Amino acid sequence: MLPFDEAVEKFKEILKNDPQNAEIWCSWGVALIEMKKFDEAIEKFEKAVEISPNHPSAWYGWGIALNALGLKEAATEKIKKAMSFDPDS
Repeated sequence: MLPFDEAVEKFKEILKNDPQNAEIWCSWGVALIEMKKFDEAIEKFEKAVEISPNHPSAWYGWGIALNALGLKEAATEKIKKAMSFDPDS
């Protein structure tokens, strides 16, 4: 099993007991980006933002995944949102 596959399995286990953990949803999205599974990553970032609307890393990751799919305008919107929560990022 590859490292990101292992991480995804751990994220699933954690979320069974703590489904409202925005940080884990976000981390899962990051792992999926590394695995080039951009559509799935977007779903995880959306869930993280649903749980924690002010989570800059989730907004940023969402933007990165959208950009990888060629959705530049939507990506820019998400990254700007991330920067509104964390201007130093």
